[in-house]
Amino acid sequence: IFALLEKFAGYGFNKSHAAAYAMVAYQTAYLKANYPVEFLCAMMTNDMADTAKLSQYVSEARAMGIEVLPPDVNESQVYFAPAHSKSQISNLKSQTGAIRFGLAAIKGVGEAAVQSILKTRQEGGKFKSVSDMCERVDARTISRKVLEAFIKSGACDSFGETRATLFAQID
Repeated sequence: IFALLEKFAGYGFNKSHAAAYAMVAYQTAYLKANYPVEFLCAMMTNDMADTAKLSQYVSEARAMGIEVLPPDVNESQVYFAPAHSKSQISNLKSQTGAIRFGLAAIKGVGEAAVQSILKTRQEGGKFKSVSDMCERVDARTISRKVLEAFIKSGACDSFGETRATLFAQID
């Protein structure tokens, strides 16, 4: 009996894994081909701490005709998400779609701060300025470092002021 098992072990284990990997590869290829924006959002969210992989995904998205929109405190979600509101896609150069950069993917910004911002934005509407955001959002969840990270990343560019002006308003 052991001789039969030993013979099977030479190829059986490899075949079973090859079949499982083939199924996963097929499903992944299907999702990428039929839902490219959603697929790339999931991939970017999964690897948002790895900047090298993130830049590869951004390059791949652009090669597929998908725009990667910058982070925005008035539009972004916690993670990478398809841009679907009219204000988000009105100026798109491509017809394929767009991905909005997730706020939690910004270095120096934690999920607790982003959740607080999203909750405040949902309850009271879009922010009009940095001071409006600071007044409305729970001060315990947002620090000076988080505000600096938002400004440096361009997440506050929708306020219509230069980044230097926004930095001056932090105090």
